[in-house]
Amino acid sequence: MLGVLVTLAAEDRTQAQNAPRVSRILPGASVLNPSKLAGSEENLRGLGYVEGRNIGENSAGKISSPGGPGGRRCEMSPEEFAKFYPPLLDWIRTTLTASAHVAQTVASRGFSRLPLYFTEKTLASTKVVLVDPLPMPPLSSMGLVRFADFERGDFDGITYIDTVFLKPNQSNNENMHFHELVHVIQWRLLGSDQFLLSYANGLECFGYRQSPLEAMAYDAETAFASSTAIFNVEKMVAEKLGL
Repeated sequence: MLGVLVTLAAEDRTQAQNAPRVSRILPGASVLNPSKLAGSEENLRGLGYVEGRNIGENSAGKISSPGGPGGRRCEMSPEEFAKFYPPLLDWIRTTLTASAHVAQTVASRGFSRLPLYFTEKTLASTKVVLVDPLPMPPLSSMGLVRFADFERGDFDGITYIDTVFLKPNQSNNENMHFHELVHVIQWRLLGSDQFLLSYANGLECFGYRQSPLEAMAYDAETAFASSTAIFNVEKMVAEKLGL
């Protein structure tokens, strides 16, 4: 589940400022089109991105093939996903229902820059819940032991469908909200099943930071934090996903 679900920054910041952000876990590399994710430098510049850093690329500048050491395939099979998806989705829905009474909309947070990058509808429909510790799916007990490290990760934020969970000390961090909103858009465009599968596969094949969906969110956040250039995040995500 891990990759799956969970669900939605620049690593050159201090760890206190930039604990990993999460999103759903299962959307995998097998669902995403690498060439679409990478994009061209010209297109990225047009969206306000830092030159030389392409969304969805690893440190070598290319999307790796979905294989582990020795050519081992690292994608979750359709059969395995079909087994774990229902209980994972049930866990997510239960978690969202239990926190609904304390959720606030992103729009109500009063950030000044987010409305320049996201639609009013997105900011009004996305919820934020401040809580510590963050709710993490019990992936190991679900049988997804290989995602145990992710499950135990010390994150500052994580996104499930349309709800962002943040630690209280991140309540005024606009960059963090931006990062998680990218995941909200990914969830919306891919749907819960493809998002979770893609996230899980990306996590297993590339690791957390270089997984395609996280790389996209971190690179977009870097552009947002380091430049005043405005770009349409929802359009950018759709293009990078090849939708």
